[in-house]
Amino acid sequence: MAATAVVAATGLTGVVAGTAGVSAWGAESTVTRIGDLPPGASVSRSVVPAGERALQIEKKHKRQAARAARLAREAGEERASRARSYGSDPRGVAAGLAASQYGWAADQFGCLDALWTRESGWDPHAQNPSSGAYGIPQALPGSKMGAYGSDWADNPTTQIRWGLAYISGSYGTPCGAWSEFQSQGWY
Repeated sequence: MAATAVVAATGLTGVVAGTAGVSAWGAESTVTRIGDLPPGASVSRSVVPAGERALQIEKKHKRQAARAARLAREAGEERASRARSYGSDPRGVAAGLAASQYGWAADQFGCLDALWTRESGWDPHAQNPSSGAYGIPQALPGSKMGAYGSDWADNPTTQIRWGLAYISGSYGTPCGAWSEFQSQGWY
């Protein structure tokens, strides 16, 4: 139960204050306004007992915490679903694509494995905090991989396809890219 107090403006400038009377709980309510009020304006204030207000705040915080937990759970479920749909072994995908698309043998895969283990740990969500490079091949910017699929931010296969093409075009082979990485600290 809330009581409403109304204080009519007196047309004065500066501080306008008035006692609105006794509320339903027996407490006097005072309204203070600093600044000008237009002539004929009124000030309304709802009075809620402190205990009731504390319960309202507690309920609000519980709703916010429940929503945050639900969103975190849904995000985790979505990530797990993506991992299932894209397969859980990006190394196997890379080895297969390196052999079938580029004719690279196991020795080249050894260099690729060393390179991408060092760059991202084969994590499709790896992000370099200083450069912003993203994904398994650490593309900079990560959005470059969008040329190989709109799912570039989450799909390891899309990232691997882009990375293999980049290595082929820039270094010829994964061992060429690994050699560059070892001498420069990047590829």
